Amino acid sequence: MSVHSQYLLAIETTGHLCGIALMDLNAHKPVLEHVINQPNMHDAMLAEMVRRAMIDLTISAEQIQSIAVSAGPGSFTGIRIGMSFAKGWCADGSTNLISVPTFQGMANAYIQHHSSKEIMNSLCIAMKSHGEMWYCQTFDIHTAKETMNVSVMTMNDLQSIITDESIVIGDYAFHHGHDIPEMFMHSHPQFIAKLGSHMHKQGMFSSVAIADSHYHAEFTPTMKESNT
Repeated sequence: MSVHSQYLLAIETTGHLCGIALMDLNAHKPVLEHVINQPNMHDAMLAEMVRRAMIDLTISAEQIQSIAVSAGPGSFTGIRIGMSFAKGWCADGSTNLISVPTFQGMANAYIQHHSSKEIMNSLCIAMKSHGEMWYCQTFDIHTAKETMNVSVMTMNDLQSIITDESIVIGDYAFHHGHDIPEMFMHSHPQFIAKLGSHMHKQGMFSSVAIADSHYHAEFTPTMKESNT
């Protein structure tokens, strides 16, 4: 890789996947993606994945202009790990922080691949939240503009939103027999990299001091019962 190339580092830790991607901002294309599809590895592997990627591409930290972090909705712990890593890296002000709405990244990626083929009107992203609750957001399938904000809802409420005019992606689609490409069961770092690159061009940066994750659901700690 050229020593003059500048990169965007994308981080995805909102679900089971822990992944990173690097986007060459000069060539406007992704050059690397690493993904671990194993739960509870985010904290142990995120920094190591970034280190290995930088070695593989022989790039320095100074060449990373922006970090795009998947901001949720998703796992409270996973989002916190990704956001904390990104904010720590960007704390000195030399690297831009970009807080990427996870579902918007998924919507953009799906529509870029499928919009010309779709006769439906709505794209619904539905992902498991906690207990019997689901995260849900809808988009215009031709423009990728959101038509409903992210909401947390019951299965009954979710099924009332999904109509014959809807394409559904996310893990709800997989578990309920919808025919979708497997890559759209979850968010991927390449989705975050592509939207993050667009946000980078638009100067849509977040302040490290006030940037926050988009949890959307209240965090409820699980307490282990005492044996005494």
